[in-house]
Amino acid sequence: MSNAIKYWRKHNKVYPKISQQKLADLIDIDRPTLSKIENENIPIDPDEAMALKIARIFSLLITDILRKPPEDKDE
Repeated sequence: MSNAIKYWRKHNKVYPKISQQKLADLIDIDRPTLSKIENENIPIDPDEAMALKIARIFSLLITDILRKPPEDKDE
């Protein structure tokens, strides 16, 4: 799930290329926590409520946040 959050943070139409800090502020967590969630080497996933908040912010379905993201050709 962490890769999906990172992908949608970079590729959403509501907040294009939103920073970690801005998204963290919107979901009421600190930036280091969001960074850990996005880091695929650290096994931390957001809880259901946080995933739902992120989906709502980006106008996505929660399944978009929970599943593997499309290939990121920018990386």
